[in-house]
Amino acid sequence: MEDDALERTDVDRGVPLVATRTRWLLLAAGLAGAFVGALEVYVVLTHAGRTLASYAWIVAMVSAVEAVLVLSFLRAEESRLARELRTARTGTAVLRGLVARRRRNVPFLARLFATRLGLAAVHLADGDREAALDALAGSSALMGAGRLAKLRAIVDADLERATGTSAGLEGCVKRLRSIEPTGNREADLYAAHVLVKALLELGDANAAMEVLPRLEASSDEDERLYVTWLRVWFDLDAEAADYRHAWPAVPEGRLRMATLLARAHGADKLVEKLEERVSSIAGRVDRE
Repeated sequence: MEDDALERTDVDRGVPLVATRTRWLLLAAGLAGAFVGALEVYVVLTHAGRTLASYAWIVAMVSAVEAVLVLSFLRAEESRLARELRTARTGTAVLRGLVARRRRNVPFLARLFATRLGLAAVHLADGDREAALDALAGSSALMGAGRLAKLRAIVDADLERATGTSAGLEGCVKRLRSIEPTGNREADLYAAHVLVKALLELGDANAAMEVLPRLEASSDEDERLYVTWLRVWFDLDAEAADYRHAWPAVPEGRLRMATLLARAHGADKLVEKLEERVSSIAGRVDRE
């Protein structure tokens, strides 16, 4: 399990994926150990007549600087990853392209602490599976454990969805339904987004009805938008009287937000269905 965050977490952000105390301590200790090892080699090879202990003040100073730098890199990567996951889920094609270009401009040293999971998610939102695989291959070996491993499992499920085959879509749905929430808001919203996209592409109304209660019970308004996608796409209100009694009518505001989200992903058929539902509400209001 990972320790508490290095920065304040709240209901909007959730637990961190990258900037955890455990990761910070391990990376800072590893760099400090590498410096001590290099210094010891220097003392031995130069025959300077000094012991390693005589350099203690240098070791302490360098270790402190390294710890601060690692912390800043981890926090910056946490912000980048959250932004990329949010863009993969809600951004337009233009924004997704902008985020991908920004990732290419990350400073060299920061790449040691970089995860490409968010970039892979952005590429998958663009339908570019090969670019997503390339992005994953470029991830730092230092950034693969803890909650990032759970996020990797979500991205792997999205890779399966992107194959476009029935087996891939079914595998994606099965994976995501078995993965426990990470506790990080953007990661869990991304997981819900991928799951619902796979259900829509698969056309499995029964599976959609099984995941709806969990989505509807969410306290996050963004996650409940996906309920609207499923209800409208599969016309579940008309299919089952049980659901009409269980759910109130979808508010017009939520329908419009769901439409904007669908339009950002080029889901034209879904946009049409959502706009029809908005029009029916507007017509009912006019008649009244």
